[in-house]
This record gives sequence, C-alpha cells and structure tokens, in this order.
Amino acid sequence: MVDTLVSEARAERCRGSSPLSRTKIKFFSESTMSTTFSKATYKYFTSAKKNTKNKDWFAKHKSEYQENVTQPFENLLAEIQKKLQIELPDLRMDKKLITRPTRPAHKAEAGFVKNFSYATITEKRTSLFEWNPGIHIQFGGEKDDNFIGCGLYMVSGRQISLLRNAIVEDFDAINSILKSKKFKSVWGELRGDMYVRPPKGFSSEAEYTKLLMHKQFYVHRDYKMSEITSKKFAALVVSDLKLILPFFRWIRSSVGTYTRSAGKNYED
Repeated sequence: MVDTLVSEARAERCRGSSPLSRTKIKFFSESTMSTTFSKATYKYFTSAKKNTKNKDWFAKHKSEYQENVTQPFENLLAEIQKKLQIELPDLRMDKKLITRPTRPAHKAEAGFVKNFSYATITEKRTSLFEWNPGIHIQFGGEKDDNFIGCGLYMVSGRQISLLRNAIVEDFDAINSILKSKKFKSVWGELRGDMYVRPPKGFSSEAEYTKLLMHKQFYVHRDYKMSEITSKKFAALVVSDLKLILPFFRWIRSSVGTYTRSAGKNYED
C-alpha cells in the first residue's frame, strides 16, 4: 500500500499534475502519532493494568503504546531539552531515557506489561551502588503515578555525609531556596524518610538541624490528568523545572559523583 502511494505520487509529479502529487505526498508523510498525552494514554494504562501478565495482549496493543505513550513522552523530553539543555549541559534528555513498556522474563514477577512509563534525567552513573541526583518524570494508571520528583531518593553513605557537611556549611543558600514562596507553591516541602534524632556529632539546637534529619533529600510535584492531557503541559513542566534548577544544582554540587578516589577517601 505504502509503496503504491509513493509510486503514484512520483508518477503524478513527473506528469506535472501538482495537485494530485501534493495530496498523495501529504497523506503519506503525515504522522498519526499523538503529539501530547491524551485520554488514549490513560486508556492504554488502564488496559495494561488488566493485562500485566499477558504477552499476547501487548503484542496486539504495542502500536497504541507507541502512539499514545512513547511519542508524547519523546515530545515532552524534546521540549525540555530544547529549553533546559543549556542550563544542564552534561545531562542526557533524549528519548532513550524512557523506560521499556515490558519487563524481562527474570523480573516479570510483578507482571510482564507495565502500566506506567518514566524517564530520569541524571548524570551517568559511575558506581553500581550509587544513584546520582536526578529529575524523575513518571506517568501511569495509578493515582500516585503522575508526578515529577527531583533530588536524591536512594542516598548512599558517601552522599549523606557530603550532604550533611554542605547543609552546615552552606545552610543560608539551601534554606533560601527551600523557603522561597514561588518554590514552595509548586514543589512544597522536602519529602522522604526522617531520622528520629540528629546525626551524631551535629548540634541538636542549630537552625540547620531539621534538614540534617532527612534520610532522603528530594521534592515532589503531582500532576492532574487534566494538566497532563492539556496542550500546555510541556510549557507547564518546563516552567516548573526552571523553578527547581537552583535546588537541583545545589544538591549536585554538594555530592558530586562517585570516583574511586572519592570512595577511598570516604571509606578511610
């Protein structure tokens, strides 16, 4: 069918029949992929949840995933890259970050088909035992699946040690970021688990003590389906991420990335 359309378009163009030629080429080149997330995206997630262990179901609905999940997600990442790559030049923001829609056989206990999709913008890992600070973007069929998180969720011993020192030494900077009215109106307060008491060796009465109580160091923003399926969603995400950049930069500069020398110094 496609070959026939192309051949016909070329033939008409050679005969000088431009209206037919333009019509044929336009029909062939237009994409049927969704440019934004839509109700069809969440229809797919709902169906995927009911068929998590059904490989045949996914084979039949793979095109729906590509059209309604993958393509809108790629478009969103492209817009983030366009607007923010200059601010974060050493971070990947391309479509390869998007998680696969299925799990490999040895990890399929929770189901073969995923009813969510995510991408994490972060610096390349230099250790199997440590995750770098990142911006995690996720969409899915569950109520709590639609959000962006930024910071450190799984924190290593090296990172927590550096974070504590940075909080003490640079408290005014991080406190100013977290207390900003604009920041709080979108991202709220720090999330994550807390220690019962202040870490050993640090004051329990200092102004920075509350921040030292955090086992994790991240913020979180939920999105409504009406926001996600809006044509203005990409612009909203870019605006929200611009607001979080000072926080993200502060964490990255505080913990750096793992190197052998840094790991050895920490262990010593």
